[in-house]
This record gives sequence, structure tokens and C-alpha cells, in this order.
Amino acid sequence: MKKAVSIVMALVLLFPLLPLLNNKVQAADDVTGITLETELRAIIAAGVMSGYEDGTYKPGNNVTREEFATFLARALELPAGPSVFKDVPASGKLTPYINAAAAAGIVNGGSNGNFSPKDTIIRKDMALMIDNALRYLGKEAAYVAPIFTDLDGISSTHRIAIGKSVSLGIISGYTDGRFGPDDNARRDQAAAFIYRLLEGDLPEPPAKAYQTANIDAEGNVTRSAMQYESFDLAKQAMTKGGSELVTKDGKIIYMKEYGGVVFAKPASNATTVNLYTDATLTTAKTYVTASAIGSSGISTELQYVTSGDTYVKVYLGGENYYMKQADTRLVPFEGAAGRGYYMVSNDLLVHYIYNVDTNKTVSYIAGPAPSFMRTGVKYYSWDGQSFYLENGQQAGREYQYFQFLSGRVKTSYTAEELDRYIEKVLAEREAMGLAKYQNATTKSKLIGLGTIAKKVESQYNVNALLILSMAIHESDYGMSDKAQKLNNLFGIAVFDSAPSGGKAFASVEEGVVHLADAYLTGLPNDWRGGYFTPNAWRAYGAAPGNKSNGVNVKYASDPNWGAKLAGHMYTVDQALGGKDFDKQYTLGFTNTEDLNVRVSASGSLLYTYKLSRMPVTILQDGEWAKVVSDVPARTDGYIYSSYINKLPIAK
Repeated sequence: MKKAVSIVMALVLLFPLLPLLNNKVQAADDVTGITLETELRAIIAAGVMSGYEDGTYKPGNNVTREEFATFLARALELPAGPSVFKDVPASGKLTPYINAAAAAGIVNGGSNGNFSPKDTIIRKDMALMIDNALRYLGKEAAYVAPIFTDLDGISSTHRIAIGKSVSLGIISGYTDGRFGPDDNARRDQAAAFIYRLLEGDLPEPPAKAYQTANIDAEGNVTRSAMQYESFDLAKQAMTKGGSELVTKDGKIIYMKEYGGVVFAKPASNATTVNLYTDATLTTAKTYVTASAIGSSGISTELQYVTSGDTYVKVYLGGENYYMKQADTRLVPFEGAAGRGYYMVSNDLLVHYIYNVDTNKTVSYIAGPAPSFMRTGVKYYSWDGQSFYLENGQQAGREYQYFQFLSGRVKTSYTAEELDRYIEKVLAEREAMGLAKYQNATTKSKLIGLGTIAKKVESQYNVNALLILSMAIHESDYGMSDKAQKLNNLFGIAVFDSAPSGGKAFASVEEGVVHLADAYLTGLPNDWRGGYFTPNAWRAYGAAPGNKSNGVNVKYASDPNWGAKLAGHMYTVDQALGGKDFDKQYTLGFTNTEDLNVRVSASGSLLYTYKLSRMPVTILQDGEWAKVVSDVPARTDGYIYSSYINKLPIAK
């Protein structure tokens, strides 16, 4: 078999625009309907040419001289050659390919010793390189004079090269009889020439290959010529050679520690991805929202820590987790078009969530801005409590009060006050004029919820302000379909995998009781709930929390669910006079596993926290801290105070 078709090619088109990461041919794209669609699709399907990250292939883009030389050098697996051209720098990423092509006699420079690598290659010079490649392969052909109408004035060398390629069916002209010898060569033409050079006998998609790479400020990834058989070898080469990245099949899989961000972008159509407790990826603690490759939903943004061949280690919500490589997109800081951030607005902390696919943000109010923050400055955080400036310097650490306040604390507000707030906020929503809030003052399922929530608070020790805020957040002010049709204000039994489902209740009150009794309290081994009950399978603390601790760990895939809920609680509290926030208890996290909570100082056991970092609300400080009990049987318990780390609260 001829050399060109007996090798496994690793021909990736290296254009200085975007990293070429998407090898999937779409049913309808910018290749559909073009003249050279068959040839270009064959090259794409074989893995010879990749698409751009935005799902396009840009068949009309120009090709430079160094790029086409690189294509041929890789396709023919040319051996290395010495430096030849004065204007090809020794350190250039494509220099080895140019030198290899020169040594094989496939490319030549001008009389001045220059190759002009950055110039766009024109069609007659592409034909000349193809002819030289045919000679290198031993594929000679009889010269047949080309019959194109526009070859007058070109050199005999070019004319012969065009004629030979025409006789082999490699090169053809335009439908109007022209060849266009001085026209710029395009991507689709380059693909077609390579396809025909191989007589259509294309190789299987290239084997999995690791390469080192670098990235510039615009996000352009330039991969090295060398390929490695394993991740470890590529990582070693990256370290020794001073490169910034390791790629596998064109995808970034490793970068410098804490050197960028990770987006949850699974190759499947999954809407969530798991976060695991270790690199073996066997135990999933929680999960986060995701947006599949090719779609434009919100993908969770996480801090990159490090990675291996199969996993990516990330930080989110105060804890390190592990993700499957197949569920991630790694973006170095140098090439990031954007990322999520926090800013101060009217003394409030506003979180802007970044969408990597649309390059846009959505925002919500998390609560009061931390004391160290300044208006007009962007701050960055992956846990909503430790904030950094753009240069990586830590600005400070403060927590949102309602995010980590025990849900067993009773609110200061009466049923009448909560119901008046509901009437007011529904009137405001109705006045917005949006169709979804039409007749909100008479139709919303929030009407009368203050009275119901206070009744449930008394019976089940679940904060009425928390209940109201959860209903506002989950049911869009009582106007969602689930609220209207099912009396389900809390998304109960509505799963990411089955968003059209949901549990129906005979009344709003029945739904609220179910939330407080079955879901939040439950029993340790009850599949229905136990979010507040110590050591139940869903229990990570009786507070809204985040993806490290609290209800958010298991209740919602949105990693900002706890922060958004706390923002609602703060908003309602401030509208009613700020009594709960002003009353403020001291909050803390436990700092050890298997921690006993007792009925009194040195008294009998009430319950045990098997896990550390459990949120606690301190009612009275001292050698033994009196804390709010997580179980409804008692309102308080005692923990030896050295086992609690107190939290600085944003005020």
C-alpha cells in the first residue's frame, strides 16, 4: 500500500483563530451545500480536519504557506530536516513541519532565502507542493496540458504541476473554465486536494494522541509537533519544555495548577454531572447543572485545581471534588473570554453567572456586600465566601448570614406580616406587565402562605421565612405550572432528568407540610427526605448552604441554589424591617468528624455529626456552645466550643 495511505495520520489544521476541538460532523452546518462538501466531510469524518469550537468549519477561510506545508508533512509523516529558510524562526511551532517538507523537496523558498510562511498560499503554489508530494510518494503521472482559460503568464513549472494533478484527478478548476492560479487557497480546497491525493482511501480516525500546547491571550491554542503515547509522558514533556497545556485528541485535559476554570460540559446530553469525592470516580457526593457540548444552557463554573488522564480535580463551595474528563471543558485564564464574578451594587452583593456558550451573564442578589468590597471592582469566588481580585490576590472572606442560618430557627415575623409582604410583592409582579404574572394578586399560590408557613413553623420547627423564600424561588412567586396545577411550590419530585414530573398535593398547605415533615425532617433511612436530620443520606446540615454543606448539596443541581435562597430571605427580611438579620446569631462550622451534640454540657447524647463542616447556629457561647438542634425533638443542644469554627458574616 502506498505510504500516504498506510500511515495513521494525525493531521489537525492549526489555524490561529480558535482551538479546533469539535470533531463531530453536524447534520446541518456551514459545510452543507458547498461544492466540495463530499471531500471536506470525508476529511472531517476521518479526523483529518476538525471544526471550530463554535461548531463551524469555515470552509472559505484562507490557508497560509506554513499551514499547507504542515498538512503535507504530517500526512506523509516526513522525517525531521535541518533549518533552511531565513524567515522561519527556529522556535516557531510549525518550523519542524516546514523543515521536514523542505528536506523532502516538497516546499521551496525564494531566491532571497525566505519562505514567507505567513503569506496566504495561492492555488498554483498549492499545486506545486502537491506535485512535489506526488514525486516524493513515487506517484508520477504523464503530463497533460491543462485546458484552463487563465494560465497564460504562469511559469512552466507551475503549468506542469497543474497538468499532472489534473491528469490524476487531484485538481480541478472552476465551472467557468478558470483555474484561478493566483487566487488564495481555501480550507475546502486544501481538504479536497489532500482527499484526492490519497485517492479517497482515507485512514481511520487518528489514534488517541497526547500533545503539549500553549495558549495566547486570545485563546488560540498551538500544539507541538510531537505526540505522546500516554498522559504521563506528555505531562513530563510539558514540564521540561515549558509548555502550558496537555491536550488529548485536541481537547485540553491538563494545565498548570489553579491555572484556569472548568465548565461542566458533558459530551453526552446530560443536564447534570456528578462531583466525586476521590480520583477513582466511584463515590458521587453531589451533582451540578451542565450544558451538553453544542448546546447553550448554563454550565456550572468551577475552579480548576489539577487533573489526570481520566479526572479533573476542582474546587466548589469550600470543598475539592473530582469530575470525569468527559464531563468538562478546561479553559486557562489566559484564553478565557469571560468567567463569573461578584460586584457591589447599592451595598448589595450581586453574583454574575457566566455562560461560556453565549458569553453573557445572568445575576442575582446574594445579600449584603462584604465589608472589604468596593463599588466598581470585580471579585471572583467559587464558594461565595472567599473573594479574590483579578490578579489572584485575596480580598477577604465573609459569609452570607441566611445561607448558613439553621432552618430550625423561628422567624421574628408574624403570619400577618408575611402575608402583607406577599400581597405587596405580588402587586409589584403584576404591575410589571409580564404575561406570566398576569392576575398574580388573585391567582398566585403564595396568597395566604404566611399563615400556613407560621402554622407549620410551630408544628415542625421549620423557619417560616425559609419556607416562604423557598416557595418564591422554586415556584416563581406561586405562578409556575407546578404551583398552579399541582399545589407544588417547592419542586418536590421534579428531577433534572424528568422536569415535567412533580408530586401533586390536594392543597398548598398539604405541600408545605410535606416539605417540612417528609422532606426536611424525614427519618435517617427514609428515601423521601431527611435534609435536616443528622446522618440521613441527604443530610449535610440544616441550612440552605452550598455544594459543600447544607441542603444545597442534595436538594438542587444549581450550585448557587443556597445562595439564591439566602438572597430571597435577606430581601424579604429587609422589606419587613430587618428584624431577623438584626437579631443575628453567631454561626459556625464544626471542624471534626464524629462530633457529639449533647442535651446539656457534658450531658447525654442527643445526636452525632458523622461529617465535619456541619453548619451550626450558636444560641449562647461559652466553653460548651449552646446551639440550635437539628432534630425537632429538642430546640437546642451543646457542643464543646473548640470543635466549632466561627464564621465572619457580611453585614
